[in-house]
Amino acid sequence: MLRKLAILLTHPVQYFAPVFRELAQQPNLQLKVFFGCNHGVIPREDPNFGVVFQWDCQPTAGFEHEFLSHNYLEDLKGLRGIRLAAKAFTAINRYQPDAVLIFAYSPTFITASTLLLCLAGHKLMLRADTTDEALSRSYIKDKIRQLFLSFYYRQFTHFFPIGTDSINHYLRMGVDKSRMTLAHYAIDTEFFQKQVDFWLPQRETLRANAGIREQDHVLIYCGKMFPPKNPLIIPDALENLSPVEKEKIWFFAVGDGELREEFERRIKVQLGERAIFAGFKNQSELGQYYAIGDTLILPSKSGETWGLVVNEALHFGLRVIVSNKVGCAKELITDIKIGRIFSSSNFLELANIISQEILQNNLKSKELKLLFNSSNLAKNVYVNLIV
Repeated sequence: MLRKLAILLTHPVQYFAPVFRELAQQPNLQLKVFFGCNHGVIPREDPNFGVVFQWDCQPTAGFEHEFLSHNYLEDLKGLRGIRLAAKAFTAINRYQPDAVLIFAYSPTFITASTLLLCLAGHKLMLRADTTDEALSRSYIKDKIRQLFLSFYYRQFTHFFPIGTDSINHYLRMGVDKSRMTLAHYAIDTEFFQKQVDFWLPQRETLRANAGIREQDHVLIYCGKMFPPKNPLIIPDALENLSPVEKEKIWFFAVGDGELREEFERRIKVQLGERAIFAGFKNQSELGQYYAIGDTLILPSKSGETWGLVVNEALHFGLRVIVSNKVGCAKELITDIKIGRIFSSSNFLELANIISQEILQNNLKSKELKLLFNSSNLAKNVYVNLIV
């Protein structure tokens, strides 16, 4: 029997496209994805990167979809978000799905759409970046959030937590574990494997052309340069290394944002010309930087419910250093051979770990590490829809 699934999310996300393509190929399943806006598929400024871009990895190819608006992401909040939710409700009702998979519980566009769909009797499933670890809240704010989410979650029949922190969050909000199916965050492994195959054989040449010696250690930062990502802890840590250790370090930063100028200035005080700030790079351009690197640093202090750059770096065989606020730490950093975890506020701890990484430079492995396949979520959604 043919089942119809609707998916609702704010905008195209490059990491979700393989999931949707996989679902679209499932037998006896008709899929349609409803996007609140088209951010990411047309040139538009990202509020955190601070640059105009569009994804070059076709985040809407291979599955049926509909854009509910051509608005900006900011237009999905407040009263404008409520008005767009009414449009989403009408479009999904017209599609007449057997179930609706909703990504996230905010902004207003998503929240209001969920409540309208629930009132209409639709079967709802939730896949959201849920955690209690990414942000610190006051007791009162936490209780208000708990009351709202406990009510909100009662509207769903099934949940797809992204990891251990996500499971613990749902349990705290009163969701029974029998209603959960674990579905880790994943990258498009096929897309990145092509980059691995192309760039890794050129690693020695790329490093030599940049002036990197064999004994040097290349640290990589990849992401938005704004306060939640906590990039300024890196120059704080480097300042506490010895001159001999600093001489062995190169630093490549890929990304942009409001802290870039200060971040770049402070890193160059420590490393001089061995600090390279490449700016924003699209998905197909990342491979050459991962191929050059030895260790990725993701020092986030808030809001990092997973951290997909860790998946990407591991796919290229890099070691990783992540803060204790990075959601994937419990799932991916399972062994000291893979990477290390530090307290997000402790730059001395980070300095000590960087020092150890330099000493272990010759132990760097080129083997692919733990990865989660994007088809897992697709298969889990399909099974729960059929059941």
